[in-house]
Amino acid sequence: MKRFSFLAGIIATLIGLFLFIHPFTTTAMIGWIIAIIIFFSGFTSLMMFSSSFTRSPWYLLQGILSIIFGIILLSSSAMSLSSAVMTIAAYWFLISGILRLIGGFQMRKAGFYDANRFLSSAVIAILIGLFLLFNPTLSAIFVGRLAGLLLMAVGVSGITFSFKL
Repeated sequence: MKRFSFLAGIIATLIGLFLFIHPFTTTAMIGWIIAIIIFFSGFTSLMMFSSSFTRSPWYLLQGILSIIFGIILLSSSAMSLSSAVMTIAAYWFLISGILRLIGGFQMRKAGFYDANRFLSSAVIAILIGLFLLFNPTLSAIFVGRLAGLLLMAVGVSGITFSFKL
């Protein structure tokens, strides 16, 4: 157990150091995972189209577009994938924040006592979304460096734990 904790700590620290030095790799890996999911989703849609009795043209269109979009993403560079991931995250934060804002105003109108907390989280989400949208490269660097630091902290913790066993 002691050797395993030590070895896992060393590996986590080295991977964390690599991700800290190459921050775009982290967000690009997320982009590649999304691209693979989209690519296989396209094949699933084509299989649903071919096995369906009604043969909806929407399944065919969705399948073809998903495969094409997946191929485009898989053949993209790490930099463009990082920007794409940050842009997707930005839109997610913006939409989530706007929906929370609408919900917060409805809660305030209905007299809920906790509506201000809901509204403040909506404003924070919108601000994060705007930051991610207008600074995708800086955001990708931040996410990559943060992931690297977290992995290094886990690694150092594993190494420290192995000495206490």
